This record gives sequence, structure tokens and C-alpha cells, in this order.
Amino acid sequence: MIGLQHRFGEITMVATIGLALWHGIAGSGEPPTAEQLKTGRFIYERGCAICHGMQGKGDGLAAPYLDPRPRDFTKGEFKFRTTLNGAIPTVDDLARTITHGLNGTAMSPWAELSKQDLQAVITYVETFSERFKTETATPIKVPPETPFNMEAVRRGQRWYTDIECGKCHGTEGRGDGPSAAELKDNWGFPIRPTDLTQAALYKRGASPTDIYLTVFTGLTGTPMPSNAGNLEKPQDEWDLVYYVYWLSQGKSFANAQKALRSQSFSLTGVQQTWVK
Repeated sequence: MIGLQHRFGEITMVATIGLALWHGIAGSGEPPTAEQLKTGRFIYERGCAICHGMQGKGDGLAAPYLDPRPRDFTKGEFKFRTTLNGAIPTVDDLARTITHGLNGTAMSPWAELSKQDLQAVITYVETFSERFKTETATPIKVPPETPFNMEAVRRGQRWYTDIECGKCHGTEGRGDGPSAAELKDNWGFPIRPTDLTQAALYKRGASPTDIYLTVFTGLTGTPMPSNAGNLEKPQDEWDLVYYVYWLSQGKSFANAQKALRSQSFSLTGVQQTWVK
């Protein structure tokens, strides 16, 4: 235990030093250049490699101590995307994950990065997979939201049962379904379904739009599939989303309505168009 604590101390120190070195680094904002890749590598090796590994394989010094494990970038498989299941993410998807972090994981927000530095490190991360050279990332079209009310929640509960979400997430959404203990990701590591009653554990976020994207794009590399095509109408899709959202707000319609006042169904927070 002492040795483990000592190793964590070293890891924390390295990460802290890396953050200090990041400030003041700025690219030109132009399309990727050799200098931008150099900057991206500098940032990555001093702040990201401790978890994701020098070669982006998810095997950094900290990786064995983290749950969930850091992402292996070499396969181009990313959980949090606005693109179809199995597709590569957009630049904005990667930017959002880096700047916002992932709730309930060791992936902290890196909002202090300048736009140029953010662009540079994303450009470098993309070099780990050939998929970014040959494939185009196209976001899905999210249909306009439908009214949020208890009727929609009740209909969504029926869809939750019909498409068998409870097999993994449990009948009450607590992540305790009959398959929960057996699940593994594409790399063979055990993975538990999210407890849907705990909004703080929603890695992408717990707004209705975040939930929609997770449910209908899936989490590539995990047992969480895309449910695109499982429901016939946008109304049905939003009903399912609203049921999950209601679960995340303590099964309280009043709490859910209150939370919505500070949230937006718009994708403006997802598709940032920050690279001009």
C-alpha cells in the first residue's frame, strides 16, 4: 500500500509539472503543420501519456490503477461522439471531452488549454489511428425535442422495458441488471453499467441531449449499443430519453423541471465550431 501511494504521488507530481509547462504554448490556428504536431506531442507527453501511454495504447504508468481504464487511441474507437456507432469522432467531440472531462473518471477537464493548444493536442491524438486519415466524421441529426411531461416519462418507461435496457441497467436503473457482473469492454476489462439514478455518474453528462447522444450513438468499445432504429418515431426516442433523465433526477418531476432551466436541448454545447 505504501508503494502504491508513493507511485500515485509520483504520478500526481508528473501531471502537475506537465500542466505548468502547458501555459503559454500556442499554435497558429492554421491547418495542421509540423510545428503544430510538435506542440501537440509536447502537450500530450507531459499531460496525457501518464494515463494513455506514450504510444496512445491506454497503458500509461497510471493506467493499472484507474477504473475505468484510459482509452486506447490506436483503434480509433471512442465512446463519446456525435457520430454513428463505431464511427470516428468529430474534432468537436474530442474537444468537448478534453475541455469538459468525463464525470466519474480520472479524465479531468482541461479547460485551461488555449484554442491553439487544444487543436494541437487533438491533431496529435489523431495520429495514433489511421482511421482519422481515411474516414470522415459526420454527426447524427438529433430530432427536435418533444414536450417533457410525466406522460412522456411513463411512455419512456415502457420503451425502457421493451428494448431490454434493464438487462444491464436493472429494472430500476441502478446498474444491477442480470448481465451487469459479466460485462467487459473490447479490451477485455470488466465494465459496469452506469447507475442511471445518479446523474453525477453520467460520464458524458446528464442533460437530455447528452442522454440522447449516448442512447442513440452507443458507447463504442463497450457493451452499450446504439439504439438507433429500435424506435420508430422521434417522439418515442425522446420519451425514452425523458424516462432516463427522470431517473437521474431522483424520480422527481419537479427536480427534473428545475434542472432543465439551466440546461439546453441545443447541440450548441456539443458542436462548438471552435476551429476557424
